[in-house]
Amino acid sequence: MSGPTDWPSRDLFRDQGQDAASPESSEPSPESPPPPEPPDDDPAGLPPGGLVTEPAYDPKSSGNRRRPTTAEQAVPWLIGLVLALAGMLIVLLALVFSSNDGLLPAYGEPTPEPTPARTPPPPTPEPSVDPSAAASVEPSATPEPTPAFPPLEIVFMQRTSDSGPVHLFTHDFAGSAAPVPQARDNRGVDVYDWSPDGTHGLALVDGNPLYLTPGSSAVDLGDGFDGVMFTADSTTAYAVRATLAGANDQAELLSVNVSNGAVQSLATWTYPHPTLFQESAVQEAQFADDGGLNRVFVLDDGTIVVSILGAPAVYTYNPATGVSGQTNHEPLLWSPNRELTISLAESGGNTTLTLRGLANEDRGAIGVQGFVSHVRWSAASNQIVFTLSRATSGGGVSQDLYLWDLQPSGPAVRLTQDLRSMGGTFRGAISRYRL
Repeated sequence: MSGPTDWPSRDLFRDQGQDAASPESSEPSPESPPPPEPPDDDPAGLPPGGLVTEPAYDPKSSGNRRRPTTAEQAVPWLIGLVLALAGMLIVLLALVFSSNDGLLPAYGEPTPEPTPARTPPPPTPEPSVDPSAAASVEPSATPEPTPAFPPLEIVFMQRTSDSGPVHLFTHDFAGSAAPVPQARDNRGVDVYDWSPDGTHGLALVDGNPLYLTPGSSAVDLGDGFDGVMFTADSTTAYAVRATLAGANDQAELLSVNVSNGAVQSLATWTYPHPTLFQESAVQEAQFADDGGLNRVFVLDDGTIVVSILGAPAVYTYNPATGVSGQTNHEPLLWSPNRELTISLAESGGNTTLTLRGLANEDRGAIGVQGFVSHVRWSAASNQIVFTLSRATSGGGVSQDLYLWDLQPSGPAVRLTQDLRSMGGTFRGAISRYRL
């Protein structure tokens, strides 16, 4: 193939090490043989002097082009890299949007976050126990019920008039609503106990036990009781009933199944008929508010204690073994956290309440004018409610509820002003007794 006539007759590119030849230098020397003729099938031909180090390039056949630079040669590599990254991104997005949980399934199923109301407390690591000492480990005490009521919601008794019957109420003393009646009977409420979980109670009306559930009608269990107290789990109550037995008296311990109202006799004690002494009206009111003549206590370890005024001993009963026993004093009430107790000291019609710790150390004290009874702890172990009884000028007795806030310690605050309120118990709080 022949090119245009204006193309030069030789290659314009030379070896970089070869100087540009002048017209005279292109002529062969007489001593040199003439250059060989290029073959007919090589229209491009070779430059004089033989092969060059650069690849042959013929602008006649390749056009007016130059060799690409390094940057231009890198363009295809850059395009390939971009395409590879784009492919990786597409795969990643496909993994993300192919599952409702995104990439999480690739690393294991996610754990759903529980709602705050059902979040369990973090587990406490259990210390290792020496197998040789395992037999001596005592069972853990019943856990405290979780307070589910306002801090100042209190169950209490109130006399309708100076000579009227006593009714049972619940009331949030921090709120504005009126007290809610739980047991209204013209025979009057003598003694009551409210379950530690705060959901139900037992009131003794003229000796007959009434099972109480707020918002429902009372259920008469039918048998006469003198004292009653719930167990820590609120499912069972224990009661005492004292009757004449000839020249003696007989105290019977009973259990009450809360679910069906079934009453079962557990133990009986016989003792000489006691001789009772008359006290002042205010002391009689104080004694009745603390539980009356015949009382029953459920200890923190589950033991039942029965106290009969005038009996030669205080009786005990173990429900787990059925074994009866005796002691010489009533149990002491401790705070729900098992760390605090209240001692009372009377002098000249005044009472000093002293807060004490586990070592019987003095943690603070207040003095009040009158006689204190029915001390009960709040669920948080930071307050107590009690009845303060005072003699009136007409020979009667006034009774009101007082609150002592122990943290920080301060004076007792009067909760009621009607002069006829007594027997306060924090709703949803447990009473822990120990001998």
